[in-house]
Amino acid sequence: MSECALCGKKIKERESLYCGYCNSIFHRACILQHFYYNRFCPVCKREIAWVDLHYGEPEVAAPEPTPYPEMLEPPPVQVKMRYEILTRKKSIKERLGITGLKPEGETTILRRFRANRKGMAGFYMLVTAALISVLAPVLIMHDPVTYMVEDVQYLDHPPTWEFPFGTDVMGRDIYSQTVWGFRAALMVSLPSAFLIGVIGTVAGLTSGYYGGTIDAVLQRISVTFLVWPAVPLAILIVFAWGGVQAKAAIIMGVAFSLWPTTARAIRAEVMSLRNRPFIEAAKVSGASSARIVFRHILPNVIHLTFLYMTIAVASALALEAAINFLGLGNPGVITWGQMLSFTFMAARGYVTWWSILAPGLAIAYTVLSFFMISVGLRESIDVSGRY
Repeated sequence: MSECALCGKKIKERESLYCGYCNSIFHRACILQHFYYNRFCPVCKREIAWVDLHYGEPEVAAPEPTPYPEMLEPPPVQVKMRYEILTRKKSIKERLGITGLKPEGETTILRRFRANRKGMAGFYMLVTAALISVLAPVLIMHDPVTYMVEDVQYLDHPPTWEFPFGTDVMGRDIYSQTVWGFRAALMVSLPSAFLIGVIGTVAGLTSGYYGGTIDAVLQRISVTFLVWPAVPLAILIVFAWGGVQAKAAIIMGVAFSLWPTTARAIRAEVMSLRNRPFIEAAKVSGASSARIVFRHILPNVIHLTFLYMTIAVASALALEAAINFLGLGNPGVITWGQMLSFTFMAARGYVTWWSILAPGLAIAYTVLSFFMISVGLRESIDVSGRY
């Protein structure tokens, strides 16, 4: 019996494939798993297609590799190092194509994202926002809730050296309120994105893999939430829980209204993966449904989860600002939407530019950072290179 060139184990009858160029023999499951991630022979490194893989064993055995073919003199150092890399003993993961040598030009999603200017710009913007939220107690100049100017002439005053962004109609420092608002924005948007990712991924995996009745029930549930507008749903939850629990109500409202989009995208991807050869090979090998879903399918759809989570964060920020603008939030928590709402209610027909510029730009800045991250992720996901 021959040995598999990938795993090194004996090959039984009728379960082998061999390369049409170098006649190297592989287990069917091993070469299918390798061919899912790569498009080259793991032995001769030549680019191959499905038509180059043949069933059975070749009539002529694979030739033994010569140390330095067609060279009479010792090779240069560079050639020798290259040969040692290609012929060294590979680990199991490298034999299966999970790690190790890859054809030139193939890079990971993370490397492509790091080379994407839009994505990295959004990432640096998000890091800056996170640092501002962490250092808010140090960066503020006055108490954003209780501080009010003593001099009446500084009520609703334009920017000065003491108040860089001006003051509102009650004499509170707009700069301090804007800086403190980063905390509320991230504390609402990030948990919302996490819930959307978890619920959408679990529902999409279950619906796409099992199908049938389970898929029909989950699709009806997702359609029900999908057609329900996000703002009225969040308003109903806020009214039910009260203004004190407005933050938790907004998180739940955003998560319940936006998870169907993630679930439907992942479901479509799972349905295209469940009939592929590497999944059939896992089923034949005796793998359970849970192992197939979490070890073989989930790693190939997790990028969609992160993509829709970044999109959901931007939606959560906009919804949080809308809820607080309508006056349904907790008045004891400073948010950008609350600042805009208070400005328009107290303006009485005259709105000052400095009272809406800072919170408006802060909302635009944070939403733009997550939007650019989502664009970078979308451009970094090379679907044609993965499958």
